[in-house]
Amino acid sequence: MKILVPLDGSSTAEAALPLAVQLARAENAGLVLLMVTDVHRAPDPAPCEPELVPIHDAQIYLDTIRRHLVPDLEDVMTTVWHGAPAAAIIRGATEYGADRIVMTTHARTGNQRDMFGSVADAVLRTAPMAVIVVRAAREPAPTPAGSARPSTGASMVN
Repeated sequence: MKILVPLDGSSTAEAALPLAVQLARAENAGLVLLMVTDVHRAPDPAPCEPELVPIHDAQIYLDTIRRHLVPDLEDVMTTVWHGAPAAAIIRGATEYGADRIVMTTHARTGNQRDMFGSVADAVLRTAPMAVIVVRAAREPAPTPAGSARPSTGASMVN
């Protein structure tokens, strides 16, 4: 059994990791950490280095996540793909035999969602395996200057 976790370098995407790790431990499942890069091949002959930088950076990021956030799991692999994010996530999950995908949503709505699309929505609609979507906690709005903040450590729920 494997669980695929798509990551994009954001703390929002990383919010799926605690649940994925919990499920992996409970089910003795492996984790596949996948990152999709936006690499375009140059139409004319050109050096490869600029194209390889995003791939190299993505691999370093995934290796760091593996070492620091899931150090105690043995069956964790990292992989970097390119292409349309939703299609790459689904294809990667299929290629690596994932039984489920655990991912977050950036919780865009209205015009933002229409403009940017929704990777989570596309994965939910088209993936042949189970998809668990975690809504990442929203960061608190900045406190206006001069207003008092609670000092009890309690947080307000929207």
